[in-house]
Amino acid sequence: MKLLIEDVKKSIIDAGFHDGEKMPSVRKMAERLKLSVNTIHKAYKLLAIEGRIQLVHGKGCFWGTAPSFEVKAEESVYSVVERLFQNDLDSGYLNAFDELPSCKELSNRYNVSLYIVKKFLMQKCSQGILRHVGHRFFFSEERPVEKSNFILFVHRSDEFGRLKIESERESDVFRTFAQIAAEQKIAVKFIGYHEASNLFYLSSGETFVVKNDTHCLGVFLSTWLVNDAAKLFAHFASFKNPISVWWEYAPDVIPVIARNKKKWAFYNVAFGKEAGVIVGRYLKSKDMGPVHYLSPYHASFWSKARLQGLLDAGTDVIPLVDERYASPFDLADAAEHEGVERQVLLDNILESLLKNATLDKFVCSNDWVAASLIDYFKAKKLPAPYVVGFDDTIESYRYVFDSFAFNVGTMVKEAIYHIVAPTIYAEQRRQMQTPLGRVVEKH
Repeated sequence: MKLLIEDVKKSIIDAGFHDGEKMPSVRKMAERLKLSVNTIHKAYKLLAIEGRIQLVHGKGCFWGTAPSFEVKAEESVYSVVERLFQNDLDSGYLNAFDELPSCKELSNRYNVSLYIVKKFLMQKCSQGILRHVGHRFFFSEERPVEKSNFILFVHRSDEFGRLKIESERESDVFRTFAQIAAEQKIAVKFIGYHEASNLFYLSSGETFVVKNDTHCLGVFLSTWLVNDAAKLFAHFASFKNPISVWWEYAPDVIPVIARNKKKWAFYNVAFGKEAGVIVGRYLKSKDMGPVHYLSPYHASFWSKARLQGLLDAGTDVIPLVDERYASPFDLADAAEHEGVERQVLLDNILESLLKNATLDKFVCSNDWVAASLIDYFKAKKLPAPYVVGFDDTIESYRYVFDSFAFNVGTMVKEAIYHIVAPTIYAEQRRQMQTPLGRVVEKH
């Protein structure tokens, strides 16, 4: 046995580790040398006695001189927990209306002690952000909701007050908002905004005037396809209650009139590069090699942001893009102007872009493009490509391809909670919130 240990020591010494280099764990070294864990453990112990390696508790084994490790001050540990807690709020893991996970769950999730988690949560209680009942923690509710209270939901409409709901994401927001408000027993009044006349309408067609109302808890403002958000926001410049904005533009172009206002919170689910980063990481986890990024809407910020996110995730991307249009709605308007069906125009654009295609893997800027790409390959009788889209629409289920689902549910929950508890919760956070989504895999 002694001879075996000496042979193992020699093998480790001859392995050529550099001074300060971290060595494989006992288990991994045992697997490498095809020996028992106990034998490697004894060899490491002898090498440590001889001063050849350094054993650092919680860090591992190092050849020669171990690098210095800073011991985190208690305050820095709390700042890490604060950041992770904030990320969990943004991602929707923590739900503003539900009980928080147990201290033990958060301790395991954040890789810190129970003591640190409990102290952090109690600090939040002292700030009025959380409340606790025994060992259970909840977000505080700043003000009770009475039967006479309501939230205004403002969305674009025609000149008769009929709300324009033309996309799956819009439908998702409306349905989710109504469901969550009903669960919380909060009434919702839907108001139409006709941008051309700069007027608001009730569903009856009567005009509506924005004013402070003691029964109104706050406003949910939709900027979907609103061309001049500043003009819309001007109506709410002197509004005293909280405002949650569904922001469908680049994060850095918030109008000055609403920038950094304490009771205004912005929620951006689709226009940052985060979606591209998540898709890129998903592709890497699947060991997907180089891909084409296919977008006929590359005049838009969001298309460029998704491509940048893929690149930031380390994805090998070859773009195939058309920079004439900024959205499917732009493309549809162009098709109408040219007197052709929008699908025909899209197919023509894709055929032109695909002349430069060299790969059979594609990330498409939205699900309409993804479905049209699949149809193109079928029409050409080519092998089906791998496709991932954005929006997780019904098309992604009909055609069965992976697609990124934007986190509409979290956005709506956070937006409603901001209205119910604006000071104890939302002011603790960034003005622009970006709830993270995920790739929904199809088989």
